[in-house]
Amino acid sequence: MSKLNEALSSKPLADEYGNQHYLVDELARGGQGVVFRTKDADLAIKQPLKDDQPDKSANLRERFQNIRLLPIPARVPVSLPLAILRDEPGYVMRLLSDMKPFSMFEFNSKAKKELEDRNAVLPQWLTAITDKEMALRLLHYANTGSTRRRLFALSKCAAILARLHGAGLVYGDISTNNAFFSEGSAGDVWLIDADNMRLELPSGGISVYTPGYGAPEVVQGRDQSRPRTDCWAFAVMAFKLLALCHPFIGKKVLEPDHEEDGWDTDPEVNEMSMDLDEQAFAGYLPFIDDEDDDSNMGIGGLPRALVTTPGLRRLFQETFTEGREYPHSRPAMAFWALELIKAADHSLDCPECRMSYFADDHESCPYCGSERPAFIRVQTSRWEVLTPACTTEFALPHRLFYPFSFENHDDMEYESVLNFAAKTADPVRGTKGFPESLTFKFVEGGK
Repeated sequence: MSKLNEALSSKPLADEYGNQHYLVDELARGGQGVVFRTKDADLAIKQPLKDDQPDKSANLRERFQNIRLLPIPARVPVSLPLAILRDEPGYVMRLLSDMKPFSMFEFNSKAKKELEDRNAVLPQWLTAITDKEMALRLLHYANTGSTRRRLFALSKCAAILARLHGAGLVYGDISTNNAFFSEGSAGDVWLIDADNMRLELPSGGISVYTPGYGAPEVVQGRDQSRPRTDCWAFAVMAFKLLALCHPFIGKKVLEPDHEEDGWDTDPEVNEMSMDLDEQAFAGYLPFIDDEDDDSNMGIGGLPRALVTTPGLRRLFQETFTEGREYPHSRPAMAFWALELIKAADHSLDCPECRMSYFADDHESCPYCGSERPAFIRVQTSRWEVLTPACTTEFALPHRLFYPFSFENHDDMEYESVLNFAAKTADPVRGTKGFPESLTFKFVEGGK
């Protein structure tokens, strides 16, 4: 048993102010550290790792003093260090009690084991799939909120990064272990690892990335972390969570024996003796959905049209094709935040199989074939949001009425009482009336 796991059942950890912190369970683990939940519902402990043990050589005090001097935007949901541990390497940070890492969206060995241990019975819509692994992957996808929940979480993450970039900051290590989402109704998202956050530098500086998420210029050692490398890592995370595959693990990697002899990559790559996975992660292979190069075409994953809108597919193309070689051409996080929430607002959950899809594209569920449920289209000249017909009280968000705001777009602007049967929508009693530009369209099921 490692010292980290022993800590869960041993004496509490004291911080520099003398506060005692009891570790409860491990929340997330990455290459740089491990995060533990504590008995205090709103606090967590992050410990740096070296060879899977606490890194006692880490100079946390100097690092955190530098972080506190950064021009961090007000009220941005990034969990900053609150206090350094006294006798162990690590620090205390804020973390909402019901938050879980984005890695919960991934179908990994832990998720697979949980489903198998529960002897999960496959629903009818999955019984025809002969590949049990894929069936379990889709069951996990549905159990974790399907596409709609992922779109909402990713849009909030993109908005946080857009605010940091707007202040001239680089986050530095985007991955599913560093972004957390709330399971509550608010659906809050926080970035938890501020260790590597810094101002963008003209040159120099340390670049840290999670394997599989690093931008080509960083992995290849040609440049350092910048806002545009954050954009790359975020796009990789978004593609993996939505499409269930890595954007560069395609035919050349998965079926190398089917390639014609002699399709050598760049001579520099051959000299470095990189295996195919490493070449893919380093940006030496084409994007699996590259519209002009199908040599590394995707194998598996969900059909992109089911989980992404045309606007999102354009952002993926621009990031992973031209943006692979020319970092300056990558779309900024502002575009991701906008397109992701647009996609989420046009999604509906199927009441039969719990998968979600874009309601305007289908009159029946593309997964189980059930009739598309009735819904209400809430619309202004700026925006529109779809909500299920069963909704009786609906908070109308800021983005329906005002220019898109990274900080406030999800704030409630009006409260409405909806009655699908009577085809009525009224303000909650005692609140201001709706603006004239607001309309409600009641759409029957399957129409």
